[in-house]
Amino acid sequence: MNDQAKVLRRIASRHKPDLTANSDSQQELRVFAVTSGKGGVGKTNFSVNLGLALIDLGYRVILLDGDLGLANLDIACGVTPRYTFEHLLNGEKDIEEILIYGPKGIGILPGGSGVQDLANIERERLEEVVRNLGRLESLTDIIIIDTGAGLGHTVLNFLRAADDIILVTTPEPTALTDAYGLLKALQKVKDGVTVNVVVNRVQREADAKDTYERLESAAKRFLNAPVNLLGWVYEDISVGRAIMKQEPIGVSYPQSSAYQCIQWIAGSVSGLYLSPPRQAGGIRGFLKNLLRAF
Repeated sequence: MNDQAKVLRRIASRHKPDLTANSDSQQELRVFAVTSGKGGVGKTNFSVNLGLALIDLGYRVILLDGDLGLANLDIACGVTPRYTFEHLLNGEKDIEEILIYGPKGIGILPGGSGVQDLANIERERLEEVVRNLGRLESLTDIIIIDTGAGLGHTVLNFLRAADDIILVTTPEPTALTDAYGLLKALQKVKDGVTVNVVVNRVQREADAKDTYERLESAAKRFLNAPVNLLGWVYEDISVGRAIMKQEPIGVSYPQSSAYQCIQWIAGSVSGLYLSPPRQAGGIRGFLKNLLRAF
């Protein structure tokens, strides 16, 4: 409990970032991919609540559901989409019509299998899709992609196309082994990327640091791959309660230790990448890389 108290004091002492740089019309939106080596580590809930915490800091955020086999961002946010990315590909709807808004005004772009079909459509239709997606530049500052778990082709394509990667794991040995496997696979498709690690469901700060150090040691020794400890999230009964209510903890239990940890991580994200801004590819750079990957 002493470790937890220290962290929560640090969270409470943080100042919101200076958003003047973010308001610059030249600032490109940034694309974050949140991933995990295996399912069941809390990746989707983390993605949603990270988005809400960044909204708390004054950013506009859109979530893209990249889990094509088990899309559930809408459930985590307590909303029901009428249309998905497939309607955009088919020319039935524009981007503004499939984009829905959840708690705190967070945008949700339901992916469905349409994202995977992006490379298979005719050139003329593809150009129209790209023009549609290009309009996201004026609608948001940050896109967070909730990828599927594991080492699938589509997951790796999202990771290669994104500006930054956040890898969620837990202290469990299987989760850590699978996280290392993802780092190994990523090295083959994206050189020189620093992966940000979040350790979820920890009891103590020491558990988080020990988990990270084991992963960092293996990545450095066998892969020569840089990783960075972005933060950790404490085991919290409020998370399960919020899931049952189909609401993010940032809405149901904003004072919970888990959400306050995520707010701390959001502050780190803002400090590392957004204030002052580091170079990003924007939506056009992301689409260019994604299409090349597919």
